[in-house]
Amino acid sequence: MDLLLPHGLATLPAWLGILLTIAGPVALALLLGHVMNTLFTPAEFQANAVVGAVKYGFVVEIYAAVAALTLVGAWDIYQTARDTLQKEASGLYMLALSVDTFDGERLAPVRAEMRAAIRDYAGAVVAQDWPAMQAGTPSTGSDAAFQRLTRAFLDPEAERTAQQALQQKLADWVGQVAEARIARLSVSSRTLSGLIWVLVLTVSVSAIAFQWFFGGASAAMHYAMAAVIAVIVGSVLLVAIKLAFPYVGDPPMLSPAPFLRMMDLR
Repeated sequence: MDLLLPHGLATLPAWLGILLTIAGPVALALLLGHVMNTLFTPAEFQANAVVGAVKYGFVVEIYAAVAALTLVGAWDIYQTARDTLQKEASGLYMLALSVDTFDGERLAPVRAEMRAAIRDYAGAVVAQDWPAMQAGTPSTGSDAAFQRLTRAFLDPEAERTAQQALQQKLADWVGQVAEARIARLSVSSRTLSGLIWVLVLTVSVSAIAFQWFFGGASAAMHYAMAAVIAVIVGSVLLVAIKLAFPYVGDPPMLSPAPFLRMMDLR
């Protein structure tokens, strides 16, 4: 796994991800400060202060625009994934609540099949879909389980008025699960463009490095400000990565907890 890739960073444990995205930019800022102070004298920095400050302001504006674009895009990915999971889990939950409406001794096998189909589908999502989603690859692992779920709830014939009234809602809930399932599987392979990540990293490094092309009254103060800027840059990068890859990480932003509970349905 290439740790330079955003997906690779997202899969790391939280403490290691923070270390790389926060401590890394801080170390880069301090290293660049040491190099620049070795190559140039304070007088040279001071002579370039006015022009350097104006140019650095331009770089910061570019960084702010790119960071905003990245965070908004990453938040949209996270929010879509979260809403999709909630919709799918809600549909399964309503199907589970409807099982007991098919009461009576003759329909006992129907109820058993409905509950088994829900457990089977939830298990397929956890065991087969989820690892593929974490890897960002397409998955068809839950296809057979979803077909079983569809047949279990749409094939039984209603015997009572309550069951007949419920059948239309069953079709709606199965459709809701199907729609959310398709959206979930498509979101798993959706992320920010690789060009966006290249742009983010390029502008981030520029914002950290460019501040050293002009000096200040105190070298210690300059190092402190550089460290603060690096922490901000690293924090933005960390948040964007976690939001853009909500299914991966330790812990991930989104977990299969709703489906795990459905696997215990009796």
